[in-house]
Amino acid sequence: MAENIDRDDLPQAMVVPKKGTRISIVWIIPILAAVVAIGIAIQRIMSEGPTISIVFKAAEGLEAGKTFVKYKDVNIGQVTAVKLSPDYSKVEVTAKIDKSAAGLMVEDAKFWIVEPRVTLSGISGLGTLLSGNYIGFEVGKSAKQQRKFTGIEVAPIITGGQPGRQFMLKAENLGSLGIGSPIYYRRLQAGQIIAYDLDADGKAVQMKIFVNAPYDRFVNPGTRFWNASGLDVSVGAGGLEVRTQSLVALLAGGVAFDTPSFVATAEPAAAKTVFTLYSDQATAMKQPDSLSARYVLYFPESLRGLTVGAPVTLLGLTAGEVVDVGFDLDPAAAKLRGRVEILTYPHRLAARLSSKEGAIGKVLEHSVEQRHALMQRLVEQRGLRAQLRSGSLLTGQLYVALDYFPD
Repeated sequence: MAENIDRDDLPQAMVVPKKGTRISIVWIIPILAAVVAIGIAIQRIMSEGPTISIVFKAAEGLEAGKTFVKYKDVNIGQVTAVKLSPDYSKVEVTAKIDKSAAGLMVEDAKFWIVEPRVTLSGISGLGTLLSGNYIGFEVGKSAKQQRKFTGIEVAPIITGGQPGRQFMLKAENLGSLGIGSPIYYRRLQAGQIIAYDLDADGKAVQMKIFVNAPYDRFVNPGTRFWNASGLDVSVGAGGLEVRTQSLVALLAGGVAFDTPSFVATAEPAAAKTVFTLYSDQATAMKQPDSLSARYVLYFPESLRGLTVGAPVTLLGLTAGEVVDVGFDLDPAAAKLRGRVEILTYPHRLAARLSSKEGAIGKVLEHSVEQRHALMQRLVEQRGLRAQLRSGSLLTGQLYVALDYFPD
């Protein structure tokens, strides 16, 4: 017979916590995944380079995720965003730079857009026809890091580290010259024009040129530069002369330089030395005369064919040049006559007189009064006269010849 047993008297089950907490195997996989993700993120952050922004006037051909930043034809970064500036006048380009090139992002670094360019001086950027435009880069010399840059419109002609030296040329006007115009030495291309600007007073143009090594060592303080653009055509008493440096100079312009034979040998000129750019080779290589004398000649005949710059010869050798051609009223005859002003160089005259006239040569190097007195005696006693002669039957150019006509 069963007995009634009170349920409260029955043994009760109790949950006793075990020492130490155990994690379910279900959580191991998510935890490992989180650790790997964090490690990858840290590694990525540590391996990433800086993010920079470049401002351009226009962003032709630049696309986020496609356009690269290149240095020496090596990809050092990629464009991540292209947007308008806050004032809508320019374009802001954001680029992610590789960590290996982070040290190159200094304040004087240069950026520009490389695209196909066809100019008279050459063709550049042909590789972009297949790969698309990219951002070119030139390293700076500063040690200060920078992350915001302003792009330049034209790629620099001379890259850093190229051997050679820069000089300055000063001219009245630019003419047909421009950035990239070649510099010639003895008809060999020795450099190019890299920049130009107007003088502060607006009266001249300054050009910055770069002469490559080893040609730069032939530039000394006495070197002359002249404009070698196009055809140098000169019509003078000696006839027609046509000169050109090369086909490129003929089409795109150029500058040539050389040192005249009368200039003493000197050490190479210092970098950034300023030189005068002459209009042509004849003017540039002309020997300067520290001593000169002016005379006026009167001719009863036509002066057609006589121009300023025509030579004045003494006994067939050049001794001066014509500086003015006009007419004058002869008070005695009451009629017009030709008036020609010439510039003579006493040193040349003295050097070209014969040994029998050595005393005359010495007088020519003395005072102005003595020179004029001597010339007067030569005219009155020796029959020194000026005569117009034809220098070229083809051009009809005349020159002034000084010679003796005793009778």
